[in-house]
Amino acid sequence: MAEHHWAGIIIFLLGICGVTFNSVVIIFLKKAKSLANPFRILTVNQAVTDIINSTVFSFIIAPTVFFTFALPFEVTARLGQLLFLAYDCCSWSHLMITLNRFTFTFFPFDYAEVFTRFSTMLYVLLIWALAICINFYEYAYIDCHFFLPIGAWNFDFKGGPECKVVEWYLNYCRNMILTAVIACLDIAIIQDVASNGNKWRMQRQEFFLLAQAMLQSTIFYIELVCCYNIGALPFMASPWAQFGLRTVAWVSTHAADGLITLLCNGDFRRMMYRRLFPNPDQVKKLNSSKLTLSVNFPIEVAGGRPHSG
Repeated sequence: MAEHHWAGIIIFLLGICGVTFNSVVIIFLKKAKSLANPFRILTVNQAVTDIINSTVFSFIIAPTVFFTFALPFEVTARLGQLLFLAYDCCSWSHLMITLNRFTFTFFPFDYAEVFTRFSTMLYVLLIWALAICINFYEYAYIDCHFFLPIGAWNFDFKGGPECKVVEWYLNYCRNMILTAVIACLDIAIIQDVASNGNKWRMQRQEFFLLAQAMLQSTIFYIELVCCYNIGALPFMASPWAQFGLRTVAWVSTHAADGLITLLCNGDFRRMMYRRLFPNPDQVKKLNSSKLTLSVNFPIEVAGGRPHSG
């Protein structure tokens, strides 16, 4: 197979992982009863944005790269605009999840008022409204486009002098600052929790939620460094290096985002553990119930009426 075939396959597989992990997050959180409604709402919103990114890459970009389709510039530019819209909403969802933990830790008596179900839904709507306004300004009002060149494996920026401002200041710097703010809030929470050993032991679930926020902000920071910093180095100019540092880093980040959410949820870990390592007593009980059911189930006899076996 040619190199572009392998690139298309890699994009597809990573995108499918992202769609699968984040879809499981949404399905599982709808059934989870151990998490507060505000956290569930924010996490589901985050998973939706990850699914948007993963879907675009797996079902549109992957076939385009694999079959070397010549998509019109306007089409790929609108896809790039959608990718950044979902990316910004995802980043701000991470910030709101961290603020949720921060408020719960430092202002426990105000938490119930700040993060009600209604207010959290309002925060989500504001995230999308703000992201849409900024996205329209950056990629419609300003002469700047994030598009996929014909035959390329990576999206790139194209436009006038203002496009560099969008690329480096309105995107890179904004997201780096956002990631730094999330990291600072996480560190403050860690210091507060570590100063109280009893609280640490009593709220083990809170520890995993905090670990989730830290891991997710870390992978987004690594992705930014790969795309903008390492990818700009002269000795990283080869097609595969650029592909790994940009497209693979982008798609992997959104796939890992959903996986981290699942692994840091205690109910999900326990459910998977029971599926992989079932209790022998429960298995025997289940088999016994199945046997009883099969014995007492009506059986049709040829030429006669049904009777119990």
